[in-house]
Amino acid sequence: MERMRLELQKEHNDNNAVKVKTWGDALKNAIVRMPNEPVEVIAWFINLERLFDQLKIPSELQAILIRPYWNERAKSLLARCDPSRSADYFAIKKFLLQKLHLSPSVYLEKFQSVKYDRNETYNQFSTKLQSLFEYCVESRKIHNNYDKLVELMVYDRMKCVLPHFLARHVLTLESAHENGWLGLKPLAEALDTYVANMQADGRPRLPQAKVVDGSNGDKKNTRDPKATIK
Repeated sequence: MERMRLELQKEHNDNNAVKVKTWGDALKNAIVRMPNEPVEVIAWFINLERLFDQLKIPSELQAILIRPYWNERAKSLLARCDPSRSADYFAIKKFLLQKLHLSPSVYLEKFQSVKYDRNETYNQFSTKLQSLFEYCVESRKIHNNYDKLVELMVYDRMKCVLPHFLARHVLTLESAHENGWLGLKPLAEALDTYVANMQADGRPRLPQAKVVDGSNGDKKNTRDPKATIK
């Protein structure tokens, strides 16, 4: 029985080795090394996943097949990754994007500010823009929902007109939200609440303190001058 088990294991390993070589050869002429620029990494992942889909590469082999194409920074980061996740392509991708600080707000900022480089073709530039937009949408968990996509676009447009102190307030709220954005109505309500409780200069409105007048025991409203926020 032990001999049969070993033979089956060897056959299984041999089959996996053949599969890795077969798919590896198929990818060799279709994939480039992972770029160093974070924005380019986004497009790289999208193109990679399209190749996986076109070539019908099994999910259990994807993490193995892309190892030769990591850049030096990715190799260094993955050396510190939980070994139990290193065989899962999507776990690796999520880990790397987090370590590269590619958040939904970064995707949006890059999408709005990226400029055409004369050293690239317009086809490459359009792919870069599409990749950034797709990641911006994907990171907000839109899930091919047209109504949510429209809401997200209006939401982002609304954020564009906010003064810095309100934009910082929204970023704080977004960082604690699992979807990376609040939703259009919650955004409007959060802004209205914040504005209703601030002074004309944008600082929070301070509550009035109660003090006792020692002469007759009456309480008066006053504001601690030291409480003013610089």
